[in-house]
Amino acid sequence: MSNKSDYTSEEWQLLLDVPPAVGTAVMYAGRSGVGSVAEAFAMTSGILGARNGYEGIELIESLVSARVNDGEKSSIETLSSPYRGLSADEILKDVVKKCEQVGKLLRSKATAKEVSGYTDWAIKLAENVANAASEGGFLGFGGERVCEDEEKAIAAVRKALKG
Repeated sequence: MSNKSDYTSEEWQLLLDVPPAVGTAVMYAGRSGVGSVAEAFAMTSGILGARNGYEGIELIESLVSARVNDGEKSSIETLSSPYRGLSADEILKDVVKKCEQVGKLLRSKATAKEVSGYTDWAIKLAENVANAASEGGFLGFGGERVCEDEEKAIAAVRKALKG
């Protein structure tokens, strides 16, 4: 089992950054306009709700506790977000790089259960964001639930995390 004390401050920040970064990449890939509110809610719920379904995975419990109890945040949740002004493609490229780094990091320091749990958590979060709102249509009506660009973003994240 691993927790914050097993990681450098940079590694810990990366672990905090990836779930919201993955959600952000999917939100921007979908460009759903009105649906962005629903997608943002799905992302936040997926991050903070990770305690449910991942019980006994110390790393995930530590990450959620750090956010909820200690006020730690992802670097993209600040006013100086590194994604400000970037295109959807640029965001996805950076997120894939971060996912690759997290995958390698976890495989070197975490238990197999933690690697599997964290990977599953990040991928489910991406899928939930994609499914939160329809893409296309008018004012959130009509369109498709998950667009091709969102599917591509989720596939890229999945591949990067699993190495």
